[in-house]
Amino acid sequence: MSKGITLSLMTSLMAVGLPLGLAQAAEQLSFPDKICDVTQYGAEGHRLQIALNTASFQQAIDDCAASGGGTVQVPAGNYLVDPLFLKNNIRLNLAKNATIVASTEESAYRPNDATRYAAAENGWLPFISIADAANVAITGEGTIDGQGAVWWERWRAAIRASGKKGGTDRPRLIYIVRSQNVLVDGVTLTNSPSFHVVMRYAQDVVVNGTTIIAPWHAPNTDAIDPIDSRNIRITHNTIDCNDDHIAIKSEKPDANYPDGAVDNIYIAHNTLYQGRGISIGSETSGGVNNVLVENNSFKGSMYGIRIKSPRGKGGEVKNITYRNNTMVDVEVPLVLSAYYKAAPIVQTEVDKLVAAGGFTLGEQIYPPDTDPALPFDKVTTPHFSNITIENLKSTGNSKAAAYIIGVPEAPLSGIHFSNVQIDGEQGVRIRHAQLQTRELTINAKNGEPLQLDKGATVDK
Repeated sequence: MSKGITLSLMTSLMAVGLPLGLAQAAEQLSFPDKICDVTQYGAEGHRLQIALNTASFQQAIDDCAASGGGTVQVPAGNYLVDPLFLKNNIRLNLAKNATIVASTEESAYRPNDATRYAAAENGWLPFISIADAANVAITGEGTIDGQGAVWWERWRAAIRASGKKGGTDRPRLIYIVRSQNVLVDGVTLTNSPSFHVVMRYAQDVVVNGTTIIAPWHAPNTDAIDPIDSRNIRITHNTIDCNDDHIAIKSEKPDANYPDGAVDNIYIAHNTLYQGRGISIGSETSGGVNNVLVENNSFKGSMYGIRIKSPRGKGGEVKNITYRNNTMVDVEVPLVLSAYYKAAPIVQTEVDKLVAAGGFTLGEQIYPPDTDPALPFDKVTTPHFSNITIENLKSTGNSKAAAYIIGVPEAPLSGIHFSNVQIDGEQGVRIRHAQLQTRELTINAKNGEPLQLDKGATVDK
C-alpha cells in the first residue's frame, strides 16, 4: 500500500436503484515512494514511554510533505506524543505492534496562532489533525491510543461539582476538517477523550477496516461522526464504544447544498457491539439527504437505527434507506424521534413529567401526546420523510421494538417497513407519523404489537 491506494466512494449507490441522482465517483489516492521513518528522526518506541516523541513525528511529517509527500512510517513500539498535524499527500502508516499514545497534558491541546486553523469546534486541538488538506491517509495494523481515562475523570469531576450533565469539552482523536480525499484504513483507534473520528466540512472520505474501541464507562466516545460532509463511505469496521457508533450531523444550512449539507453517505458491512447505534442527529438543521445503511450486524447494542432531532435543531431528513441489517439483543432496535430531549437529571422532575402522561426512553423524556403544535420552521422543526427499512431481523432481548415519534406540526411521512421482524418486550409506539408496512412481524411479549398514539396512521 505504499502507493496507489484507491478510494471507491459511493459507487454502489446508483447500482442499488435508489433515486439519488448521484454520479459514480472513484478517487485515487497515490503517494510518492518517499519513506520518512520516525525512528530516523529520533523517535524511540520504548515499552514504558516517558519522553515525548512529538518533534520527531512532526518533523518526519513536515519533511515528507515538503518533498511532495510520501509515507511517514511508524515501526513497532510505543510512542508518546502531543497533537500531530498531517498535511497534503501524507500517508501515516502504523506497522503491526506500533502504538501512538496521546499525551494527556491539557496545555498541549490548546491552540496557538500557528495551530488555531486545526482546532476543533469546541476550541481544543484534536490529537491528529487533517485540516485544509487533500490526499491524506492513516493506514496500517497499529494502534492510536487517546489515553481518554484521564479526560473522562475530569468530565465526571466537573459534573459532580456543577450538578449538571456534561458536554464534550475535551479533545477529539482524529479530526478531518475542510479536507478531501482522506482514508482511514486498518488501524485500531481506542480510548479517545471524546469522539474518535470526526469529519466536518469534508468530502470523499473513507473509513474502512478499522477497529474502534472504548469502554462502556467512557462518556461521549462516538466512533465516527460525519458533520456537514458529503460522499462518505464507512465500511467493514468493528466498533465497540459508549455512545453512537456513527452519528451523522447537519448543523446548519449551506446554500451550496440546498438538498442537504449532508449528502451521500454509505454505511455497510460493519460489526457493532455496545454503543448507541447508527444515528442521524441530533443536529439536522442543514438537512440530511441520501443515506444508505446496509448489511450491518448489531450485537448487544443499546440502540440499532436512530434518527433523532429536537425542536430547535431540526431540519429535513429524507431519502434514507436501511436494508439487510441484523440485530441480536439490541435494547431498542429502531428509534425515529423528533422529540429528542434530555430528561432532567433530578429523578423527581422526571417523575412529574411521566405522571403528566409523558414517558422516558433511555436518557430522553417525551411529553404526552396532547403536546400542542408549534409554528413550523424549515431549519428548526424536525421533519423526516421517505425513510425505508427493509429486510431487518432483530432477535433476542429487546425492551421495545421501536419508537416512531413525530411532532404535531410536522408528522413523519413516507415511513416504509418491508419484511421487518422484531422481537421485544413491548411493540412499536407510533405518534404523529404515517407508517406503511408490508410483511411486518412484531413479536411483543407484553401489550399490542402496535401502540398508536395521537396522529398515528398505519397502512398495511
